[in-house]
Amino acid sequence: MINYPNLPNSALEITEQPKVKGITNELLKQLQSALNSNSLFTEQVELSLKGIVRILEVLLSLDFFKNANEIDSSLRNSIEWLNRTGESLKIKMKEYESFFSDFNTSMKANEQEVTAILNANAENIKSEIKKLENQMIETTTKLLTSYQIFLNQARENANNQITENKTESLEAIKEAKTSANNKISNNQTQAITNIKEAKENATNQINTNKQEVLNNITQEKQEATSEIIEAKKT
Repeated sequence: MINYPNLPNSALEITEQPKVKGITNELLKQLQSALNSNSLFTEQVELSLKGIVRILEVLLSLDFFKNANEIDSSLRNSIEWLNRTGESLKIKMKEYESFFSDFNTSMKANEQEVTAILNANAENIKSEIKKLENQMIETTTKLLTSYQIFLNQARENANNQITENKTESLEAIKEAKTSANNKISNNQTQAITNIKEAKENATNQINTNKQEVLNNITQEKQEATSEIIEAKKT
């Protein structure tokens, strides 16, 4: 399980800023201006805590008490408030520095686990793809085999039907010729006419049977092709 450190609370423990009376000293006026702009500290903390701390360190490094006679008690309270605020920011900065240190440590510790999970997922995907490929090959082979068997059966049936029809036609011709030969002695012209009609009937029957067989083969082939296409879609 991947663990990350909790982000520190961004709230600062800053008490209400004390009010400062009018100041005439130029350096103290600058301090007054800095205190009055404290309303922007929250935004500055969110944007760059390090920048805020640096500003406070510069301000706190000044010797505000060198003109102690010009500083009243309210200004002293403001300076003390500024000191407390700076300490609060420093503490918060240490918390964030500790957080980022722990976060970097956890990322390094979790790197191997994340890599192992990704590699395992990749192997699983490859395995599933291989299974699908094998299933597709197996299904295609079965379909082709079934289609070949069907075609062989259809061809065999067609050949049998053609042979049977051909035999029947030859027998009909033979019978017609025998009948005609029996009548030749009595009426040769009528016999020849009968033979011609018998031959035409036999020929028409053969053509009809052949066409019917071809139509059956074509229909069965179309049905088989449609079944294969539907099977591939599924």
